[in-house]
Amino acid sequence: MPSPLQAARRSLGTSMVLFATVAGVVLIAILLVAVTVTIRNDVFTERRAAILGDAHQRTTAAQAAFDTAVVETTDDLTIAAQAQLSTINDSFAGAGGVGVSLRRAEDETSTTVINDLATDADLAALVTDELVAQLGAGRLGAQYSQSVGIPDDDGIEPGLVVGSRVNLPLAGKYDLFLVYTLAPEQHVIDLATRAIIIAGAGFLLMLIIGLWALTSRVLMPIRRASLAAQRLAAGHLNERLPVSGENEIATLSRSFNNMADSLEAQIQAWENLSKVEKLFVSDVSHELRTPLASIRLAAEQIWQAREEIHDPFAARSLEILIREIDRFEQMLSDLLEISRIDSGRVQLRAAEADITSTLRSVLDLVAVHVEASGSQIRLHVPDTPVVAEVDVARVERILRNLIVNALEHAEGSPIDITVAAGADAVAVRVRDHGVGMSPDVVKKVFDRFYRADPSRKRTLGGTGLGLSISLEDAVLHGGTLTAWGWPADGASFLLTLPRRLGPGATAGTFTKPGPLNVVPDDAPPVSRVGARTVESEGEQAVPPPLTPSPASRRSDVDRGEVLGQDGAASDMAGPAPGESVPSGRLSAPGAGQMPTAHTPEDVSGRSRQEDGHR
Repeated sequence: MPSPLQAARRSLGTSMVLFATVAGVVLIAILLVAVTVTIRNDVFTERRAAILGDAHQRTTAAQAAFDTAVVETTDDLTIAAQAQLSTINDSFAGAGGVGVSLRRAEDETSTTVINDLATDADLAALVTDELVAQLGAGRLGAQYSQSVGIPDDDGIEPGLVVGSRVNLPLAGKYDLFLVYTLAPEQHVIDLATRAIIIAGAGFLLMLIIGLWALTSRVLMPIRRASLAAQRLAAGHLNERLPVSGENEIATLSRSFNNMADSLEAQIQAWENLSKVEKLFVSDVSHELRTPLASIRLAAEQIWQAREEIHDPFAARSLEILIREIDRFEQMLSDLLEISRIDSGRVQLRAAEADITSTLRSVLDLVAVHVEASGSQIRLHVPDTPVVAEVDVARVERILRNLIVNALEHAEGSPIDITVAAGADAVAVRVRDHGVGMSPDVVKKVFDRFYRADPSRKRTLGGTGLGLSISLEDAVLHGGTLTAWGWPADGASFLLTLPRRLGPGATAGTFTKPGPLNVVPDDAPPVSRVGARTVESEGEQAVPPPLTPSPASRRSDVDRGEVLGQDGAASDMAGPAPGESVPSGRLSAPGAGQMPTAHTPEDVSGRSRQEDGHR
């Protein structure tokens, strides 16, 4: 469940209601404090004035009674004083009085002394030394008061003690204290506070409900516009908003509708243009098949009679003609495949296959190129079969394109091919140690017809569509194709495919990131970022910024194979530093495998056979 702050960030209405609630609580608290303090001060001031007036009258009456009293002994004085305290206590209850106390003044020196008197000993204890000191420093007849807390059965209630100095016959100066309760006034203040709280809570509730209703009414067109924008982004180009009135919401709706009309027109124009382009490429590719077949037939006839050609220039021209015909035919096949992929009419031919065996078959196919390049192929494969449900022809094409691309840029350096398997995915990584790629090139390496260095000579032909088609084949499986490279440190391509396809040979899924990392273990620390991954939806992830990270090497050496000319495999993890690596080595065919092609006729014939199965 999201927190209130998270809900406020996601909803403008919630944020406004939350703000109004906080503001209302703060305002109500300020109002409550201000009104309560004002009422309390006013009530206390008025009540204190009334109490002081009442105490003055009773003190004056008591003094008059003492002045007229006939007192001859201490006992007579005690009886007279008790009578006055009883009279005051009985008469001032209606004025809020709760007790009376009489104490001898501290500075009195008379020899006649009576005991301190009080109607309630607990109330007498409320008189503080501070109040006594004020009376001692004051003049006769002056009044002094002090707020106190009067003990009660329900707790402590507020009260007021009023002190005055009186003169007793024979005994001299005594302090008379009258205790008044402020409980009725406190009750009034409590009622007023409770009323303010109830009224404030009601006002806050009305404010929240009203603001919520207003916000919902105002935000409803905005929500409608947001949903319409989402549907428009999802491809529903006929989505429009209703327009009513002339206010800002109506202006927004009209602007949205105008934008949708313009987008629909532009996208329709682009779709028409794209259809024309795709149709043109498809038609041209198909139409070129017929003359190309005639040219190939004539060239093969001449090739069969090449022994009769004695002119070296004519023989060389024939070789160039055969090579360019092969390249032209490959280009047409790639263009046709791109057209089929763009049309969305591609269907996978699912079959259970061992990825390791498929890789060896591809290596047999490109054996001639491996021998010519001088690069050593080093296989790192698991002991057990790596079985997955794939379209074998498309996976072979992906691997062939990756290996040929590595041979093109390895410049005779070793090429490491690693196969790994996970619970729900299989992966093949092709890593060369050649010229490498910069992060900018990695971003564009899968673009159609893209070449990192246009001036670089191609030794194995190529149309600039191989990696693009490989990407599309990986996406059709629900897999990813990842590229990494660093200048002068080689490049790495990682193919990750799900073990199982979806229903009806649709794209499968697997748990990211997969069993292999595209960045090889021997990569320099600064190059361990910048890999470009293409997800199964066809989206291209933006590479992260370059940040140094420590290099990490595997503690356990992977099982590798260096396949010699005799076909024997030896376990190794790669060459030791400074150790020379033999070149031009590839595995010999095993039992049940297709023979390795060693002639241009075999290679071109195998290529034509595979193109017929795409």
